[in-house]
Amino acid sequence: MPRIRVLVYGSGAAVPLLATYSDNADRAAYVARQSLISAMNGASGISLSVPSDLSPAASRVLMDDVQSSLTDELAAKSGELDCVLWDLADERFGVFRLADGTYLTASPQLSKASMRGAEVTRHVSFGTREHFALWKSAADRFIDLLGTLGLRSRTFVLKMPAASHSPKASGAKPRVRGYARAVAYARYYRHLRRRGIAILDANPKGARYEPTPGNVDQRFHLLAAKLGAAMEHGGYDNSGHWNWDAQHQAPVLCWSDPSQLDVRITGRTEHLIVPRDRAGEKYPIRFLLQNTGADALLVVSHGALARTKYKVPRFEFLSTLQSRNENLLFLSDGVLEVNPKLELAWFTGDAKDDLTVRYSRIVRTVAEQLGAKKILFVGGSGGGFASVNLAASVEGSRALVFNPQTDIRKYWAKSVLAYQRTLFPELDSPDELCHLEERASLVHRVSSLPPESYQLIYVQNDDDTFHIENHLKPFAKQLGMYPSTSVSPNGNVQIIVEPFASGHSMPYRSVLNPLIDYALQGWGQKFEPWKNRPHALPVPPEL
Repeated sequence: MPRIRVLVYGSGAAVPLLATYSDNADRAAYVARQSLISAMNGASGISLSVPSDLSPAASRVLMDDVQSSLTDELAAKSGELDCVLWDLADERFGVFRLADGTYLTASPQLSKASMRGAEVTRHVSFGTREHFALWKSAADRFIDLLGTLGLRSRTFVLKMPAASHSPKASGAKPRVRGYARAVAYARYYRHLRRRGIAILDANPKGARYEPTPGNVDQRFHLLAAKLGAAMEHGGYDNSGHWNWDAQHQAPVLCWSDPSQLDVRITGRTEHLIVPRDRAGEKYPIRFLLQNTGADALLVVSHGALARTKYKVPRFEFLSTLQSRNENLLFLSDGVLEVNPKLELAWFTGDAKDDLTVRYSRIVRTVAEQLGAKKILFVGGSGGGFASVNLAASVEGSRALVFNPQTDIRKYWAKSVLAYQRTLFPELDSPDELCHLEERASLVHRVSSLPPESYQLIYVQNDDDTFHIENHLKPFAKQLGMYPSTSVSPNGNVQIIVEPFASGHSMPYRSVLNPLIDYALQGWGQKFEPWKNRPHALPVPPEL
C-alpha cells in the first residue's frame, strides 16, 4: 500500500497522531502556531526580531505566521496530498490585531520576539464573541479554498479532550482550562460540522471530563480508527484503519509508553512501542499478535535477514503457524529497523538500550493480559539465541530452538564484526563482546541460572557442523551433557540431534508443527528421553 501524504495544520492532536501513532504516513507539509484568523487575513507588513535562544523551528513558525503561509502551503501541495489533518489547538492563544488590520497568533513564541512596522492594538481572546466571529468568517473562506483545491472531503478535524491540548510544553497560559475550555471549543466544532467538515472525536460517547495520563494512547487509537474509517468512506484503500500493514494484514497500534500497552483485541494486530528518549531507549519494539483466546502463547523470534529479500518488520514462521490454535506473538528486532544494513542483531540492543530486557517485559505483559499459562519461545539460528535469552528472563516458560547460536562471538566473522561495530563501537574488537557476559553468550547465561529455572528443547541438524562445533558443544559441556540426543540430569534440557533439515536450514513445516505440539506437552514436567518420541512426530525425512 502506498504511504499516505498528509498536510498537518495545528499543534495539538494532529502532530502526535502523525508522528507517534502512524507508521505508514508522511508529513508533506506542516503549519503550526497559526490561527485561522491570522492565516486567512493576509500577510502582515511587519518585521520581526527573533532572539538567539529561539530554535530555528520556532523562528520559522513565527515567520510563517507573519506571511500567513497556510494558503500557499495548501496550494503548493494539494496535488500530492491524501488528506489534511487539522486540529484547533492553536486557537486557544487568541490573536493580536495590528494597526494595519492584519492579525498575528498570540503564541508563546511571539512573546519572545520584537516587531517593527505595525503596532498591536489589542488582544482578541479565544472563546469571546469577537474571536468566534472573526474565526467563523475565516473558516468559511478556508473551507471554500479546500473545496477549490479538491481537499474538502479529505480534510479531517481532530478533536481530543482538553487535556491533550495542554500547553505545558510551550509555557502558554490560556484563559480557560479543562472542561470550561472544552465548552468554549464546542461552537467552533459545531460550525465546521454545519459546513460539512468531518470532526473526529476521541471522546467516548457521553464523556465529559479529561482523560487520565494512563489512557492517552487508547484515545489516539480511537481517533486513528475513526480517521481510517472516514478515509475509507472517502475512497482511500486503507482497509478501514489509519495505520494498516498490508503485507501482514493487520492494523498497527502505536504506543508512546509500554505501560499503556493493551493487547486484548481478538484477532490479529500489530503493535509498535516507540522508544522513549527520557528512558535512554533508541530502538522501537514491534510485534505481531494473533489473539485466539487460548491458554498458551507461542513467542517467535526471527533469525538473520537477507536485506535484499526480506523487509522489516519480519515475522518469521507466520505462514507456517498462523492456523494454530495458540496465541501467536511474533517479535521483530527493532535494531534492524534503525540500521538497514545490519542483517542480524540477536535482539540484544546496544550498551544503553537492552532489548532483551524490554522484549521480555512485553512478553510477560502480553501473557498476563491474555491469561496465557504456557509461554513457549520458538526460534531458529539468531532467533534461537534470542528465544533462549528471553525464556531465561520469563519464569515458568520453555524454549524450543533450532540450530541456535549460543555465543555471538563464534558466529560468522563478517556478521559479528558488523554487529560489534554498529551496536558496541566502544569495544575495540568482536573478541571484547565477552564483556557482555550473558547478553552475548547463552553458555554464560545458563551458568548463571539455577538449573531448575528454565526448560529447553535444543534441536540441531546433524550435518550443521559449524553450529555443532562452535555452539552446541560448548553449551552442552556447560550443562554436563554430550552434544548428542540426550536429556540433562535434572530433566530440564533436551538436546535432539537429527537430520530434520539440510545444513543450517530450519525444520520442514511437516516437522515444525509436531515439534511445537511436543514442546507443549507435559508442561512443567521433566523431559523424557527422545527415544520415546511421540508417535505423532514424523520420522525425519531422508536427505
